[in-house]
Amino acid sequence: MKKRGLLRTSLLFLILFLTGCSDKSSAEEYLGEQITTVKEKDSQQLNFLLEEGIKKSNGQYVLQFPNELKESYLLFLQEALRTVEFEAADAKRNGGSQYTVRLSYRPLDIAASTQTVTNQFLASLDSSDLQAAVSALLESSKSALKENPHYSEKTYTTLSIDKTDDGFRIAESEFKALLSQTLKEYMSPYNSVCELLNAQNLLKSYLDASFKGDVAQFAKHTGKTEREAIAWYNDGAFAPSSDMDSAYEAQYADALKALLKQCVYTVGIPKKEAGIYSYIVDVEVTPNNSLLKVLDDWKKGVYYSEEEVDRSLIELIRKYAETPSYGEKTIVTVPLNLTSIMEAGNEGAELTELARTILPIP
Repeated sequence: MKKRGLLRTSLLFLILFLTGCSDKSSAEEYLGEQITTVKEKDSQQLNFLLEEGIKKSNGQYVLQFPNELKESYLLFLQEALRTVEFEAADAKRNGGSQYTVRLSYRPLDIAASTQTVTNQFLASLDSSDLQAAVSALLESSKSALKENPHYSEKTYTTLSIDKTDDGFRIAESEFKALLSQTLKEYMSPYNSVCELLNAQNLLKSYLDASFKGDVAQFAKHTGKTEREAIAWYNDGAFAPSSDMDSAYEAQYADALKALLKQCVYTVGIPKKEAGIYSYIVDVEVTPNNSLLKVLDDWKKGVYYSEEEVDRSLIELIRKYAETPSYGEKTIVTVPLNLTSIMEAGNEGAELTELARTILPIP
């Protein structure tokens, strides 16, 4: 009887021992399966990470992350995650139904891994389409992740895994924290393109607000309300000389605005320079020589009253607003930095000279 009791005890111990080892092994396997699923099947599990990055980027730039770009960006992040190797130590039972698995890995630095490809891409960037440009860079960067990955120092983390009636389970917060720590500078491809296009958009919005009265985007860049931006547009720029009869002031301003709307310019994609917010931008300009023509024609006229002087001037401005007189296309290279922006409108400032090339004034 004693032998049978001892045998039963030994068998029970062996069963419990084997079951315990199976649980440990299964805990490790479960964690590996969760990581593999994200790597190979379910890029949507990285969506929380992308949303965090989008929120930061949208707070930094006026240009906003295109919704149509999300799917390709998630696939890029998945591709990046595939390059990271994870090693799991033996699971340890903490008593009850909880296990811990110690995991080691080297986080991938996406900015460093794609720097060469990004620099080459930006040097030849010729599209202002944010979605298309970033998508193209992501495709070019995928090979760099495989061929030239840059990793940080090896990292160790311990994850808790619970055994339930339905199997194993890891807390969502823990698994998200792991994924967050694995991919570094993951918004770098997007930010590198958005930075340049955002600077381009700033200069274009400044010119559009100045010449065409399109102030919506300019207001976003400057933190003004649209009403404040409209007031800025109207402030003094369209005021006639003191000799003009007040009855013609509104007509004069309207005619002049119509003429300015005919100005032609194309803002190129900036080239980044050393320093904080420092760029060089080529602007293709077709000078609108209409005001010079207005003044020349006006001086040739013969007038018999002050009213006729005022009326003829307005009629000439309207004429050239309908059929502008343009000069030869030219390229104006301007610096775009904190100093040039602050000095815009001042005599001799780079952006002031750009404006006078777009619309030469008497």
